[in-house]
Amino acid sequence: MSNNSPRRPSSLIGWLLRWHPRLGAVVGLAIIAWGLSGLAHPIISRIQPSAEAYLYKLDAFPTADILSIKDAAKRASVTQPLTAVRLLAWQKQAYYRLQTESDVIWLNANSGAVVDNAERDYAVFLARHYLGDQHSAIKSLTLQTEFDEDYVFVNRLLPVWRVAFARDDGMRVYVDTASDRLGTVVNNTKAATSVFFRYVHSWIFIKNDSLRLALMTICLVGGGIIALAGLLQYFLQWRAGRGWRQGRPTLKAHRFLGVTIAITAVTFTGSGLYHLWQKQFVLQPVAVPAQSFSTEQLTVNWSALNANVVQADMVAINDQAYFRTWYEGELHYIDASNGKVLADGERSHAIALAAQYMPTDALIKATRTVESFNDEYGFVNKRLPVVAVDYERADHLSVYVEPRSGALATVVRDADRYEGFSFAFLHKWHFIDGLGHTVRDIISACFAAGIALTFSLGMFLVIRRARR
Repeated sequence: MSNNSPRRPSSLIGWLLRWHPRLGAVVGLAIIAWGLSGLAHPIISRIQPSAEAYLYKLDAFPTADILSIKDAAKRASVTQPLTAVRLLAWQKQAYYRLQTESDVIWLNANSGAVVDNAERDYAVFLARHYLGDQHSAIKSLTLQTEFDEDYVFVNRLLPVWRVAFARDDGMRVYVDTASDRLGTVVNNTKAATSVFFRYVHSWIFIKNDSLRLALMTICLVGGGIIALAGLLQYFLQWRAGRGWRQGRPTLKAHRFLGVTIAITAVTFTGSGLYHLWQKQFVLQPVAVPAQSFSTEQLTVNWSALNANVVQADMVAINDQAYFRTWYEGELHYIDASNGKVLADGERSHAIALAAQYMPTDALIKATRTVESFNDEYGFVNKRLPVVAVDYERADHLSVYVEPRSGALATVVRDADRYEGFSFAFLHKWHFIDGLGHTVRDIISACFAAGIALTFSLGMFLVIRRARR
């Protein structure tokens, strides 16, 4: 026999020829769905509505005639313990926003008079500011205390006011009146695309979490195996003298695309599987109930503190009430009863919050103020600025807290860092950020489309063979 004659197919090729299409038929629809939703993601992100503004800046106001909280509450006959207090200026008037376990009460900070409907009016004011729409009528205004398909968990802030505008695009704006922040803006297009992506990519139509996890795991593992098996099959057939150029056009296209996207399919499915399972082992924080304080304890004299103040928010540090106060361009922690400044208050507050949410006997290695998103603390966490409390532990635990709201932002260990790196580089392709976000999205979308097309052609071949 001539040395140049094609080699006979091995038994491994025969095994691959039998099982590669069969396994593909089982998980093909799932991989196609993920590929198409991956292709759609950058498109969706570009057609979503954007806010006119993303920040609301409070103005400084004089403190000369500001009543103490004790006196203002007494004049308004407010006797309930307070879980939150804000002092702020709105429309050139200083107000106290008092929160009890069951209600939110606005008082004129100069007279102590109760301001009716101020909470709702302030929500509308913030919504108009962020949307940049001062003219459209308000269709509805509701307080939202839990996430749903319109306002999903990724937005983080709760409770928020849902301000729906009477516009053709069905615009609704979610705002947090406790911190003046924008939750998100949603119109009909964003709502529809969000539901599409979450159904097709995250499979939220499967309500049973364990069943969803099991099915997604099977499909992700299967997709990765199919890609590797297809690559091996092509290599063995190429060695046997049967390259991708042989066969009918559909088969040739399937082979060519398969070789092109095989490694990418493995990185997508592998990083997706890692991401899926890492979420099952996140550290669960301790539920921290809101602390309340009697109005009798809140006697700080604002005029003695400074002539002008920008804002003040009540916080609790080791069962003691303080006001996180901005004046003269700096942040100060003020004792709520006597106005004394707490040295290094932000750090003390962050350490106290971290200890509440994630108790540990480990020593504190360092604290860091984080004012922008980065590889470890990504945009998905939403809250800024935050303080990271780093512990001397084998897993290098870092607890990110937001002193402004007293909320836990996220918890990061080495396992979370490894998964975050995997997801950012292998799933979202941040390793080519240097080319620009648009170029990155185009390249990753092309590969996602290639994966969907490859599996579609494969399923077509399986169906055609079955019909024969």
